[in-house]
Order: sequence, then C-alpha cells, then structure tokens
Amino acid sequence: MKEFPIEKLIFTGAKIQGSDKSISIEVAIEPFELELDGYSEVVDTVLLLDGISIPANPAELEKKEFNFPTNPSDGYIDGSIYFFSAYSPVDVTRINFGSIESGKLPVVFETLWVLEYENTGFRNLTKTVATNIEL
Repeated sequence: MKEFPIEKLIFTGAKIQGSDKSISIEVAIEPFELELDGYSEVVDTVLLLDGISIPANPAELEKKEFNFPTNPSDGYIDGSIYFFSAYSPVDVTRINFGSIESGKLPVVFETLWVLEYENTGFRNLTKTVATNIEL
C-alpha cells in the first residue's frame, strides 16, 4: 500500500445544513489528479459529514469544541470521501469552531481517513482539515 498524497487536497470552503443534533457539513475540495500503479484519475469530490450532533445555529457554534467517537460507536459522524469508484470512511474525532467574521465561520476537523476499508491501494491516515463554513 502507498501513502495517499494528502498534500494535493486543497479545502476551499464548507456548507452546513440540517437541524439541531442532525447536521450535515460538505467540505469542498479542489479537483486533483490521483495516481496509483499506472492508473490516473482526476478526482472531483467533497468530504461529506452527516449525522453531526451539534446545534444548527452558527452563533451557538462560535468558539466551541466538540469531540466524537469513531465509527461504529454511538454518536460517531458518518463521514466519507469518494474516489476510485468507492466511498472511503472518514472519522471525525474533533471539531473546533472559531469566531464568525465576514459571513464565514472558521472550522477545524481532526480526521482519520480509513482508506484501507475499500482497498483503495492507500494506507489509512490522519489529517487536520481547516476551512471556513460559508454562512
């Protein structure tokens, strides 16, 4: 198995939707080329995070930190990323929100990408994802 070229991922913003205790966040990723063992694909995908048990009101998220267990423990975030014709799980263990400024809410996700689950050819990895939620 190879190391995933995580440096190719450029997170360009996020959208939040849902109701209290049932939030979804979609993190946009700039398209990138992914190669493995002679195969190459332009990946146009997003990081999908569903079932997040946090308030829906962005003002209630400012300067807050939330911790989550990993799948399959109760309360986990149902996260995934799609490439090479498969959805690979992405566990989120922590979300830190900053202060709202100019219609944006800074957010940092501590993540574990379970790339070995779908036999993508890449090793599992951890990644801190920082971006802004557009309000």
